[in-house]
Amino acid sequence: MRGLKPTGAWGFASMIKADVMSVDKPQPSPEQREPPVSERLDSWKEIATYLKRDESTARRWEKEGLPVHRHAHKKKATICAYTSEIDIWWNVDRVRLEAGEPAAPSRRRSAVWWAAAGLVLLGVGVGLGLNVAGVRDRLLGRPAAGEITSMAVLPLKNLSGDPRQDYFADGMTEALITELGKISTLRVLSYRSAIGYRQTAKPLSEIARELKVDALLDGAVVRSGDRVRITANLVEAVPERHLLAETYEFDSRDVLAVQGAVARDVARKIRVKVTAEEQARLTTARRVDPEAYEAYLLGRAYFDKIPAGTSWMRAKEYFEKAIAKDPGFAPAYAGMAQLYARTRGSLARNPEANRVQARQWVEKALKLDETLAETHAALARLTFYEWDWAGAEREYRRAVELNPSYALARIWYAQYLYAMQRFEEAVTQARFAQQLDPGSLVVNTWAGRAYFLAGQVEEAMASLQKALELDPGYPDASISLAQSYVTLGMHQNAISALQKALIFTDREPLVLGVLAHAHARAGQRAEALKLVSELKRLDERVGPEDRNIPRFSFIFAYAGLGDKEQAFAWLERAYQERRDPMTTLNIEPLVDPLRSDPRFQDLVRRIGLPSK
Repeated sequence: MRGLKPTGAWGFASMIKADVMSVDKPQPSPEQREPPVSERLDSWKEIATYLKRDESTARRWEKEGLPVHRHAHKKKATICAYTSEIDIWWNVDRVRLEAGEPAAPSRRRSAVWWAAAGLVLLGVGVGLGLNVAGVRDRLLGRPAAGEITSMAVLPLKNLSGDPRQDYFADGMTEALITELGKISTLRVLSYRSAIGYRQTAKPLSEIARELKVDALLDGAVVRSGDRVRITANLVEAVPERHLLAETYEFDSRDVLAVQGAVARDVARKIRVKVTAEEQARLTTARRVDPEAYEAYLLGRAYFDKIPAGTSWMRAKEYFEKAIAKDPGFAPAYAGMAQLYARTRGSLARNPEANRVQARQWVEKALKLDETLAETHAALARLTFYEWDWAGAEREYRRAVELNPSYALARIWYAQYLYAMQRFEEAVTQARFAQQLDPGSLVVNTWAGRAYFLAGQVEEAMASLQKALELDPGYPDASISLAQSYVTLGMHQNAISALQKALIFTDREPLVLGVLAHAHARAGQRAEALKLVSELKRLDERVGPEDRNIPRFSFIFAYAGLGDKEQAFAWLERAYQERRDPMTTLNIEPLVDPLRSDPRFQDLVRRIGLPSK
């Protein structure tokens, strides 16, 4: 392997990991010029420093494939290496060469790879006494892995050389997280938790400590035509050692089956218990149209950006495209169901029309595949807003059962639980959701609400402040923070938080209503009435079918002003229209001035909420 010239984008790795995707392509000439001087490392010390290892380890790795160049016309010790070649080698062969474990056979090998594998095995046989490639460990046994109950999947590296393919690598990463999340004995962090480590040079053991997980799955993906290859490297954090090095080569139509295979291989290596139902879900997969899957990944990418800008509309376009390309692809229907359940009226003329369409998508998704956690979470959300409390809990529990690492389902379940005044259970779900997805705007917002209702004020404030750091323009976070301040009698703090929110939310009506409430409770009645007038003007501008000015904007404002007649008039309208906030009317602090009125208790009874 010594003295090889880089061979284009694949460089050193292409000569030892050639696959089906490149067999029919002309190979670059070995006379191509070397990488730029800026990439050159001119000593063992520089190479070792770049690898974050000692010199003896770097020298040992040369025997196992580290791309080191020697100059024949100079003394033997004169060597150099190039960072680009080392990076490719590190991404592709790191696990096998660092741990001394032979690479497991890929699911499909090209003729070129089989030839290379034969040469490697021949060398292994000769070097058994030196434990080359870890054969001695494999034959004589190695210590069992420690107990692994949590892991993260680092963003798969896009080795295509085309940055426009990053979304594909990201989508595959999220898909692997979803598959692994189906294993109930394993806690799998969200993609958002690991995305910050995309370009990091930190050792994997340090990343695992920071994420507070027992293991990491690292790897890369490349797509060429109708072929896809994934390399997966599984590393245990403490003690640091490598458990899996696997390459999966497959037809792009088999992408779902391969994701399940990766999850099964990981489960086997870390020895977690997998139930028969989980095993079945990881094994059963249909083929999918590649264009449909690509559109689905783009839809998920935009869905994950909600509530940013018009992300929900782009997500809808891509999910619809996926369905048009492959009408039997259930995850695309589940994506549409989630989209309608989550946007709460943004995709239809009013919330009722939104719920009708969401239920249609849910029914189609369930007909195709009953085992998707996303579909059950969407159905639970819809059932919750239809005030079917038993049905909502049943579907939330089913969603969490199907994917225990699904943070969004858990935080939605927490909302249900605190509406049922089961505050400690709500906190448990909220904490779990934050552990799974600590960088989520939605999770931090509703976790803050759960903590506050359970009397954990400091934790609530910290969670809500974190949400606002993630996005100062997220109205739900500002409103939840203001609700907490009003409950504590800190009206000026509430006013300050809401005035800041108005800057970022383009005077969101619900923020205006809560701000009017805070001004009124602070004794600033004139300011409150000005805001009510602004809300009335906004309401007059929309037609009778576009009932998207939140009824609770007026309810909160009039409750703060002490105008019970107006407040109850708007509450009755919200009840008839089944407005979303009615689901938490029994624990809403901004309607406290109305709570002693018999009409309020009657409303809570009609909705079917507990009223301790």
